[in-house]
Order: sequence, then structure tokens, then C-alpha cells
Amino acid sequence: MSYKKMTLSGFVGIPVKLLAQFLALAGIPLVALGVLGWHLLDQDRAIENQRLKDRLDSAAGQLARELDRGLAGWESQLLAADSGHAAPAPSGVATLVIVSRGVAQRDGVRLPYYPHVLPKREAPSDVFAASEKLEFRERDLAGAAASYRKLASTDTRGVRAAALLRLGRCLRSQRQFESALAAYTELEAMSDTPVAGAPAELLARHERIVLLALTGAREAAQREAATLGLALSQGRVLIDRATFDFYSQEALLPGQPDRTSVQLAETVEEWWPMWLEQPGGRAARNSGGLAFATVWRRTPGGTVVMAGSMETLVRPLSALLRNLGVDAVLEDATGGRLWESQPVIGQGAIRSLRETGLPCTIRVAASDPGTATRVFAARRRLLGGGFVLMVLVIAAAGYFVFRAVNRELTVASLQSEFVAAVSHEFRSPLTAMRHLTEMLEEGTVEQERLPKYYLALGKETRRLQGMVENLLDFGRIEAGKQVYHLEETSATDLVRRVVDDFREGASGDADRVQVESTTDRFPLRADPHAMALALRNLLDNAVKYSPARSPITIRVEPINGLTGISVEDRGLGIPSEEQQEVFRKFVRGTSAKTLNVKGTGIGLAMADHIVRAHGGLLELDSRPGCGSKFTILLPVRPDQP
Repeated sequence: MSYKKMTLSGFVGIPVKLLAQFLALAGIPLVALGVLGWHLLDQDRAIENQRLKDRLDSAAGQLARELDRGLAGWESQLLAADSGHAAPAPSGVATLVIVSRGVAQRDGVRLPYYPHVLPKREAPSDVFAASEKLEFRERDLAGAAASYRKLASTDTRGVRAAALLRLGRCLRSQRQFESALAAYTELEAMSDTPVAGAPAELLARHERIVLLALTGAREAAQREAATLGLALSQGRVLIDRATFDFYSQEALLPGQPDRTSVQLAETVEEWWPMWLEQPGGRAARNSGGLAFATVWRRTPGGTVVMAGSMETLVRPLSALLRNLGVDAVLEDATGGRLWESQPVIGQGAIRSLRETGLPCTIRVAASDPGTATRVFAARRRLLGGGFVLMVLVIAAAGYFVFRAVNRELTVASLQSEFVAAVSHEFRSPLTAMRHLTEMLEEGTVEQERLPKYYLALGKETRRLQGMVENLLDFGRIEAGKQVYHLEETSATDLVRRVVDDFREGASGDADRVQVESTTDRFPLRADPHAMALALRNLLDNAVKYSPARSPITIRVEPINGLTGISVEDRGLGIPSEEQQEVFRKFVRGTSAKTLNVKGTGIGLAMADHIVRAHGGLLELDSRPGCGSKFTILLPVRPDQP
């Protein structure tokens, strides 16, 4: 694993007692604050839901009052219609007067048919007795035609209509087709005058269709059938269902008839028994995907009925719905959908038909539930953000206090260990020097051994001086007072000098250090003394933490445009969790304890300071059991001319 030294430091260790105290002092207030914040948010949510419910209840009440006002307006027109002073019926509404179980009068929307229609008096048959005698008994078709033509000129509409029907029949028998068509055309103009049990217009068009088909005028017959279909669908005449079905067989109904009027006619047929049985009331229902409403009242003059599309009734509510910011759905007693402005989503209010006296149940919900949600969410975020900020402030303050205390304890512990380590390091050369000095003072040393004693005394003195200088250098580096004297030098030469010096001071296994380098000098601009100190620390660590006789390799090579100087050993390696810590001062890894290696814990920290001061980087690549590799990366300096 490759690791680049980071400047951020972590904790060396956290005392259990300190951690417990911190959790007790900071954790309890944080938990209490969190619980308080949760309860406040929950209370705010409940208040917001209640506010929304109250608003929707109020909106449902207003809609119920508006619908009741609209139906009351229809009911007031019922009385006016019964008295003969009715205003024009609203668009999409039919007004009927039912007398003796049949429709006697209609206004507003004209339906294609009605359940029952009061029969109208036709001309008496004895008026045509003489003419029919000529036509059927005496087979005098010409005389009969003349007689019918004479009767057709009378002012009595019933007699005239019946005479024109018989005239057309008589002329068709004489194969005077043009004259017969003219007679039926004249009969057609008499509209709803009853003749032969049907309105004159329908009967005349039906006869024209048959006659045109008989003469081979198919296109004219189709046009006449289309005209008949249009007359049926528009409800030009007052007829019942049986009459409508009979003439529909010959008619060509429009491809897109008025679906509303057709469905209203079917609904009127379903409501017919209710109108006759109940003295009055209100009702609504969905028929074929279209919704209709009705009000009716039994009066001395008959049962007066108004029935029409729900759209007509609720059209005035559109502006109110927009102003209230709600959507509404109307349902009948069975739960069928009568009308909706938009599908109702989310929390809503309900006004049942039992509560309002209306023929429908009202369901209301916010037209944009996201708006209320967003407002509440914004307030919740603001409130929650305040609590989170307070928690963060308390947590951050506690953390920094804990970190500062822990750091001071850690530094104190490391400094104590450092003092102990330095004392131990100093004790070895001082003990040796004292022993040699005492022997020299006593004069008990043989003359021929004096040079060896002087040599050992000088070696221990230089060792002690080196340790002191090392500590002084580290102190200056830590304080930022170290002055580096940069000069042009060779990385290869620098490495060889350090290795040679190291070998001279090593005992027994000096040959284990191997240098791998090309013939290139790898020019650098650096402080030779400082860089040598950094490299010597790395080399010294490699020797301490690797088995005896195992090779230690120093390489000088180019790495990604930089000059790399690496020191690689075959030791125990450094665990990944310690690879950041070993660069901190006074810190020593678990390998030092495992191998019982003595040291001060400032070697890697000093090397890292020196390398960074030269604009370089100190990298570590290590795996437990596979050794470690420290690499110094420095900028390349070109040779001077």
C-alpha cells in the first residue's frame, strides 16, 4: 500500500476515562436537546395538519353552500314554471311538466325521447270516410286524390295533416311520385302535428325515404335519412322511446350525436318512477360516464322537473375553487364519481350528503398539497437547522475541548516517553565513557591497551555528540529556525557518502547496505548536510527494524519527473493504521515494542521536515511482514553550464 504523508494528525490514543467523562458531559445535553427538538418538530407538524384540516373543512362548507344555492335556484324556477312565468332554463338543463304520467310541456334542453308523452288529439276519421270510399271501395284514385287535396286546404291542422298523408299515399299508388313527394314535403312542414300516432315531420320524412328508395334515388334517400336522424337526435319533436326506436331504424343518426342529451334522456327514463312516486326532492347520478342532477316538485298543475348536467350546476364553483386553492370531487350515494375539478390527492375534508342535504358527497383537498408541504418543510428545516446548529456548536466545542485535552495528555505522555528514551540513549555512551575514564584515572590499564581505550572513548564521545546535535537540529527544525544552505550537488554522490559513513560506524553487517544507481549523477539543489541527516535517519531505521543480515537497498532513480531516493528493508513492515502516525514526533510504532528497539521517535519527523523544506515529498510503501520502503522525491535540478 502506498501512503503519502499528510499534515493532519490524529490521536495517538484516547484514555477510556477521558472519553467516558466527555460522553457524560457532552452527550447528555446533546441527547436532551435532540429530544426537545424532535418534540417541537412533532408539535409543529400536528399544528400544521390541524390548520390544513380547518382550511379544508371551511372550503368544503363553502362549496356545500354554493351547491345548495344552485339547486335552490333550480327549485325556484320549478315554481315559476308551474305558474307559467319560468325564465329560460340554464344551458344544459331540461324543464319538464308531467301531467297524468306523461310529459305535457318541455323547455330548455330538448331530449331525443321521453319515457311517456301525453297523446294529442288527431282529426276524426269520419272526416275522411267519403274520400277513403273512393280510394278503397270504388278504386277511383283520381277522385280520391282530388278529395284529399280539397281537405288538405282546410285551416284545421289535424285535418290538413291527415289529408296530406292520405294524399301522398294515393298519389304513390298512381305512381305520381313527384306529386307524392311534394305532398310529404308539405306534411313535413307541419312539424309536431299528430297524425297516425306520430309527429307529422317524422312520418313525412319516413315516407319520403321509402318513396325515394322505391324510385331508385338512393343518394336522395340517404340525405333524407340523415335529415331524419338529425331531427331525432336534436329532439325537434316530443316523442316517446318506442317512437324514437321505430324511426331510428330508417334514420341515419349523426356520427357524433349530442352525447349529453342522449345520456340525459336515458337518465330521465331511470328517474321517471322516482318523480312520480315522491312528491319532491333532489337527486344526482352518473350515467354512462356523464353526471346529471335533478330537482322536482309535485304541484296542483302536475309534477315539475328540472334535470341537467352536473357541469351546469358546478360551473360557477370554478372561480371559488381557485380562490380557495382546493380541488373537489362530488360523489353520489353509491360512491360513484359525479364530477371532479382535479383528482383529490392527500389529506382532505368530506361533507356527506346526509350532513348537507345535497344529492352528493363533497370531498375536498388542497389543489397543490406540495405548497403546504413545502411551507411546513421550510419551517421544519429552519427549526431543525437551528437545533442542528446548536448541536453542532455544542458538539464542536466539546470535540475541540476533548481534542485539546487529549492532545495535551498525549503530548505529555510522548514527551515523558521521549525523555525516558533520550535518557536511555544517553546512558549507554555515558556509562561507557565513565568506565573508561575511571580505568584511565586509576592507571591500571596496560600500556599497550591504551590506544584501544582512547579509541573507544573517542567513539563514545562522538556518538554522544551526534545525539546531542541531532536533538538540537530537530529543535531548530520544529521551531522553523533551521537555515538550509542550498548548493548544487549530486544525489548519487550524496547517497554514496552517507552509505560510506554509515558503513564505517556500523559493526559486523555493514555490507548488508546495497546501493543501486545508474551512472547518472542526478543533480540537485539542496543542503547536503540536511539531506544527509534525513537519509541517515531512514537508513538507521531500516537497520533497526529489519532482521540481521537481511539486505537493505538504497536506489537512486527518476520517478515521474522527480529524483527518487528510496530506502527499502525486509523488516516487519508498518500496519496501515500506523502509517500516518509514524511521521509525528515522539511516535514509535508497534514494531519498536515487538523488536524492543530503542529510539527517540524523532527520526522520521525530522526527515519529513527536511524533505518538505526542499520542496519534496516523503512517501511510505509498507505491508506487514513484507518490509517498508521510504522514498524521498525531490525536484530535478539541471546541471550548471
